[in-house]
Amino acid sequence: MSEATAGIVLPFPHADSFIALRPAMQRARFEAIINQLVAQLQARGCTHAALWFDDSALFSCALLGCWAAGVRVLLAPDLLGDTCSWVQTDAQLWISDQALAHAAIPVLRLDAVDVAVSEPAAPAGARSETDRREALDTPPRVFRDHAQGLFLPLPANAQAFLRTSGSSGVPRIIRKTFGQLQAEALTLIDTWSLHALPATLIASVGHQHMYGLTFRIMVPLHAGLTLDRMQSRYPETLAEQTLMYDQCIWITSPALLQRLPDSLPWPALLPRLARVVSAGGALAEQTRATLLQRHWPLHEIYGSTETGVIATRHVHPSWTPLPGVALQTDTQDRLAVSSPWTDGIEQTADVISRSDENSFTLLGRADRILKLEDKRISLNRIEQSALSHSYVRDIHCAPSPLGGRLCAMVELSPAGVQAFRQHGRRHLILAISDLLRESIDTLAIPRHWRFPTVLPRNAQSKITRQQVHDCFTQPLRSPQWDIDHADSTAQSLQAQACVQYDLTATVPIDLVYFSGHFPTFPLVPGVVQLGWALEQARARNLCRGEPQGIENLKFQHFLRPADPCSMTLKWDNDKRKLYFSMRTGATMTASGRIAFAVSA
Repeated sequence: MSEATAGIVLPFPHADSFIALRPAMQRARFEAIINQLVAQLQARGCTHAALWFDDSALFSCALLGCWAAGVRVLLAPDLLGDTCSWVQTDAQLWISDQALAHAAIPVLRLDAVDVAVSEPAAPAGARSETDRREALDTPPRVFRDHAQGLFLPLPANAQAFLRTSGSSGVPRIIRKTFGQLQAEALTLIDTWSLHALPATLIASVGHQHMYGLTFRIMVPLHAGLTLDRMQSRYPETLAEQTLMYDQCIWITSPALLQRLPDSLPWPALLPRLARVVSAGGALAEQTRATLLQRHWPLHEIYGSTETGVIATRHVHPSWTPLPGVALQTDTQDRLAVSSPWTDGIEQTADVISRSDENSFTLLGRADRILKLEDKRISLNRIEQSALSHSYVRDIHCAPSPLGGRLCAMVELSPAGVQAFRQHGRRHLILAISDLLRESIDTLAIPRHWRFPTVLPRNAQSKITRQQVHDCFTQPLRSPQWDIDHADSTAQSLQAQACVQYDLTATVPIDLVYFSGHFPTFPLVPGVVQLGWALEQARARNLCRGEPQGIENLKFQHFLRPADPCSMTLKWDNDKRKLYFSMRTGATMTASGRIAFAVSA
């Protein structure tokens, strides 16, 4: 397709065709929003805009509208300070469906574009006020009619910029053109015959990253698939969405697929699943085998922000490159790829084994293959082996920040949590280590272990080196408390007659006090519960000065790993006493009063 005729054909044949649902968006409104946005951007003289959306339909309007107006797009992966600094240095405008409280550049709310349009800033050499208002009231139609629906002319070199951590952990800015993204989407559609699939696409992943941009936006727009507009982050809500439609495509991640509960209504769900697409990390072999055994239409994607999609696999364990993808390897078997959606040859950090010209096996990342005492150790292999244990739901291995070979962060399954409660930490470590000895070298068995409630994976299923370092070097001494309720009779501490806070938390499995109290029956010591009450009261300025005494102190029941717990703190200013109680469910575990001296 030449530069002059490049564009996207939206195969939604009628003005009332549904492009998106929840809430419904018909083609006519989709087109009108894009027309309005193009007029807005041209009136502002905008050349670079940043997008941040929850709604995938409005995001699609913003992306296409920017490209049609000749605006380069910055896709913010988050709203953290470092990202905002990048955006606000390079962009003139945020386009969003929500208020961005700390934005240092103007924000255009696309969710209100058909209700009220904010006054654009006058560009240099601007037209008259009357001309600009008429242009905004009746924006020109940027679409052309097409036999299949609508044609939107777009320059093939229209650009989007994505910010990614890259393999080194140092942020990189990756440029993608419309032509590259379109070539990738059309290849996927042809490979999977998606044009003939009347399905609604629902997703647990965001569209602000490359995976979501391709599979939640570019593929469904080119294939005529209907979008479910809102991201569904949890298995339960994904299941609820699925039951709303006759046929669905899931765009999801290994992290979600490995947490699917058996309690979901699978007999009703499975017949509705036309495709289940997974990307962003390696799916545990045990999970993959289980899903295929249950006849899931599972399709895994291998690729990266830099390379786009490289290969897919369905039933067979080896990977098949997409048509048009050329593979190369160096002397260390590291993979390099080129395709119509890359800028030449893109080197990866992945090591592969070539089965033949049309398939390969992933051996792991070069930076995840270590040498210990002259032996090559694959961190991926350790993790895959550990995931076959019934105690392990998720695991991440890395060189230990404490020294002494490797460390492992393990998210326990319900069976693992129960085993920890019944037998203690050492039992779990020995059980997982014994399994590892059956398949890996003894040198590769992790020496240091942590059991966070949930592994801190980001949207790309990655865990940073800093997160590993913090997990192993910062002892966990208390839960993360949430305020369930707060009540006070006055604003000033000196005037408060009675103040009460109700807090909730879950007792961390990795609490430092479990290591010696007791090794085979871990529980929270009573003195630690007392310390939590005093710590939380002081953090909320409930009390000042030094405690004078502890009254009516009672420890009535054990508080154990993974127990849900609640804490009530009540300050009586007249008596200068802090009343506290701890519960797990309806059962009281500790209570008492702490008397304070009168402040000087």
